[in-house]
Amino acid sequence: MQKVFLTIFLIPSLLVCASNLFDENQPLVAVGSCMERIEIKNSHTPVDLFKSSAKCIEEEKYPQAVELYLVATAYGYFDSARVVDKSTRQSLDTLKTEIFGPLDATKRNQFAEALRARLDDMKSSCNFLEKLGKPTYYPKYLVENGVTRGDGLILNYDAKALWDDTRFEYLKCP
Repeated sequence: MQKVFLTIFLIPSLLVCASNLFDENQPLVAVGSCMERIEIKNSHTPVDLFKSSAKCIEEEKYPQAVELYLVATAYGYFDSARVVDKSTRQSLDTLKTEIFGPLDATKRNQFAEALRARLDDMKSSCNFLEKLGKPTYYPKYLVENGVTRGDGLILNYDAKALWDDTRFEYLKCP
């Protein structure tokens, strides 16, 4: 009887769980958490990072929120430059509005002040981004909003040059 139970109920449920194990777009941390800097990986998408940043803002952990936000915007810029359908670039702004819009206005203003202060001295964030490296995930969040065929990425894009452009031109890293 136990073997029948295992075969019918337990094994199929384990297979369903295992099928999502390697999905690149599954969040690597609980979306409801405010990630520490050491938890940030180059496999986190801007969606994950913005949600974590918003949680930090709710918890009034503004330096952490800023760090997550900067990585998310850098990765979003990189992603929007590597997808074929350039109309998806507006998706990042829509994403920010959806995630940060509902937050308390006072907390959003305090976050904005912390962000402005960090933008005046980007050395620490730029060093962190250099060590973190370019994104390793597939930008499903952008591609699924586009109208292109195939995998949605520019064929043979130069990831190193694009990552350098993201850091030095977009973020103005020293």
